[in-house]
Amino acid sequence: MSSPALATLWIFRVLTIPQAILFVLQPISIGSFLQGSWAAFDLHSITGGILVLPTMATAAVGVLLAALARRPSVGIGSIALGVLTTGQVAMGHTRLLAVHIPLGVLLVALALWLAIWPWTKGARR
Repeated sequence: MSSPALATLWIFRVLTIPQAILFVLQPISIGSFLQGSWAAFDLHSITGGILVLPTMATAAVGVLLAALARRPSVGIGSIALGVLTTGQVAMGHTRLLAVHIPLGVLLVALALWLAIWPWTKGARR
């Protein structure tokens, strides 16, 4: 792997780990709300809004990494995470739960994949 690709891979790693943690905390916070905590609902809503920014940064770095490392799936997944997260926040605020809940499951899985993949041997090739 070339030096620019390796540096970009490290930036991608640094971005995706805390992002994945925030995504994993989303179902936990909404579960706490369902147990009766309004503060957990506020946390869920605020975290969702905050996640829009790092997912856009991840998309930019992911596209660069995809180009440098010839891994188009990383670029596509990174862009999808940013775009779908923005839509997810909108659907949450409009209470469109029939889409919001399954899309949330997809987003958690995608965020985890984007956080795990950079640490695999395939990413370093």
